[in-house]
Amino acid sequence: FEENDEEFGGIFVLSLSEGGAAETDNTIKPGDQLVAVNDIKVSGEKFDDALGTIVDTTTESTKLVFFRGSEKQLYGPTGASAAWLDEFIAKESADATAK
Repeated sequence: FEENDEEFGGIFVLSLSEGGAAETDNTIKPGDQLVAVNDIKVSGEKFDDALGTIVDTTTESTKLVFFRGSEKQLYGPTGASAAWLDEFIAKESADATAK
């Protein structure tokens, strides 16, 4: 992970481990924005806070929710509204629980 420009906040996937699960199944791509850990919203958080949420999870498995797009597309003036982002996170978290 890498932190977005301070103007936008949040963190994104910088690169994937070659041959790792994320690269192999092609569901996560460099540039994807991390927006939630399980059902906890981390969009716009500082690097240490967002990663701390991952580290602090106590569940057997951890669901990371990503937005595919640049920080400007997510956080910029024409980006996702808070209501849309909350709905997106809730839907993605529910989909993961149903699987």
